[in-house]
Amino acid sequence: MKTYLNFFLLIFLYSQVYSQVQITDLPEKGYETRIKMSVDSIWIIDTHEHLILEEARIELADEIDFSYLFTHYAKEDLISASNQKGLIDAIYQHKFEEEDRWQLLSAYYQSMRSTGYGRVPLIAARNLFGVPEINENTISILSDKLKEASKSGWYKYVLKDRSRIELSIQDMGHMKLDSNFYRHVERFDNFIQVSSLSEILGLGDQQNIKIQSLDDYLLALRKAFEAGKEYGMVGVKSGLAYKRVLYYENVPEENARAIFNAVLDQRPVGSIEIKSLQDYFMHRVLDLVDEYDLPIQFHTGLLAGNGNTLTNSKPTHLTNLFMEYPEVDFILFHGGYPYGGELGALAKNFPNVFIDMCWMYVISPSYSERYLHEWIETVPANKIMAFGGDYSLVESVYAHSVMARQIISNVLIAKVGSGYLTEKEAIHIANLILRDNAIQIFQLEGNTSPINKLEVLKKPGKLHDWWKIHKTNEGFVKSWKVLGPFDYGEGLDGIYPPEESVQFEANYTGQGGVKVHWTTENINESGHLNLISVFRSRYDDVSPELEGIAYAYTELYSPDKKEVTITIGSNDGAKMKLNGKVVYNVHAGRAAFPDQDFLKVNLKKGWNTILVKVENLGSNWGLYMRIINPDKDLKFMEY
Repeated sequence: MKTYLNFFLLIFLYSQVYSQVQITDLPEKGYETRIKMSVDSIWIIDTHEHLILEEARIELADEIDFSYLFTHYAKEDLISASNQKGLIDAIYQHKFEEEDRWQLLSAYYQSMRSTGYGRVPLIAARNLFGVPEINENTISILSDKLKEASKSGWYKYVLKDRSRIELSIQDMGHMKLDSNFYRHVERFDNFIQVSSLSEILGLGDQQNIKIQSLDDYLLALRKAFEAGKEYGMVGVKSGLAYKRVLYYENVPEENARAIFNAVLDQRPVGSIEIKSLQDYFMHRVLDLVDEYDLPIQFHTGLLAGNGNTLTNSKPTHLTNLFMEYPEVDFILFHGGYPYGGELGALAKNFPNVFIDMCWMYVISPSYSERYLHEWIETVPANKIMAFGGDYSLVESVYAHSVMARQIISNVLIAKVGSGYLTEKEAIHIANLILRDNAIQIFQLEGNTSPINKLEVLKKPGKLHDWWKIHKTNEGFVKSWKVLGPFDYGEGLDGIYPPEESVQFEANYTGQGGVKVHWTTENINESGHLNLISVFRSRYDDVSPELEGIAYAYTELYSPDKKEVTITIGSNDGAKMKLNGKVVYNVHAGRAAFPDQDFLKVNLKKGWNTILVKVENLGSNWGLYMRIINPDKDLKFMEY
């Protein structure tokens, strides 16, 4: 019997530190305390809050009592426990007696106090107000202490002195904030989630623009975006998962323009068309995000409130956006709960996808611990941001930070105890995920990318010259005529009609017998022509992820004969003809990025034709082309 007990005890202990391979020497005694002290000492960059400002909190002082600690997420679990929204709402109505409202709350409090949401009021009451338990004997004491705390200096005490939060990134709209406490993001979901003439005109009025066309509307969007930049926004937030599925197709401009005109004319427009219009506007918001070099936060996973459509918010719905906007940093919120595995795979697979654990610890401490273990093993540590309180009341932010630090310490202690990480590595990771990553991603101290510190990129030489070009968006071809997809056939060696004669009005038999034609594709600042996205939006009956061939055509005007450098990046290989002559031909299975290959070419005076044939060997498919033109005297064709 003793042998069996020892066996199960070993299994239990093994499971508590999570299954690891030992890579480092086991730590010296006392590592648990040292790691916990290090985590507790970090000044956090809090990536997501909805905090009411201290001035507004002070104005509410007379209406604040014990129930204030049970607002926001605790209220949701009270509703979940009771299925009595109206009755639970009465708890927060001061027209009823405090004792009576407590009896309503206490009827369900014992059922929800064990949840993450339910622990927050307890932590706040105990640690901030010295009230060890919330019950009928302490609610009046707690109410008095909450009222007393609603005065100037309370936010400094809670956020700075107790929580050790250096800055909180507020998601509270277009407003100027105290830079000693806050930075902010802004939402442009109202420009995306539009479906009626009154909404369109109203958004135009806000920007002093009379909306009479799609171009007017896009100008209003740009003005709103620039106003956000003027106020110092450090990123963009989208919470549209609450209202619709997160899949945003790349809708052609002519389709969006036709739908928009129908809305302006108040002609009937179906739900499918409205979704297409909204998809188009999300892409235009992302164009601005790309242009202004800002990150964008997406709500994914659990939806606050009761009865929302959870599957709308799966993070994998956004995959096409990650591919189409490779230069945009996508920050996926809330640990994707309950889609943690999918979120980890996305952040590992896409360089521009980041994990944000805001809200996570109060949703589920064990989920947070489990997936932080997994993400440390699967995702580079500079792609994880580990705390955002996601609360409207400051006391709950503090309580949430207590939970976060404890869970992060637990994970890192287990990793070090098993020999997976050294103590030094663990403390470095803690600083990254609680502070340094947010500073870099939101450029809170300017552009602090480690790349800027590399001496090898500063010293004269070929690498320096390449990097000087590569780090800019200058010279990209951004207006193309595109044709395809065709069956792969003989690949780059096969000859399709466009190589014999470019006729924009012609139709051709494409992949799987589908009729294809030349389309106009104007792309964003990144210079990435995403052929998967193009063909998926244009044709219903093709599978662009399969092997195939596509053509991209443009023209370039030169005032004189001259030699220039063209850079190409393609997925997969590509063949390029300049004025009908092959100047580049590389068959390769590869991911595309700008400036993979450089070639010197001779331009004639006048218009020069460029035809690029791009092969796809499966999955991703795309093209970058840049013209290096120090004289700035070349002119791109605009379609």
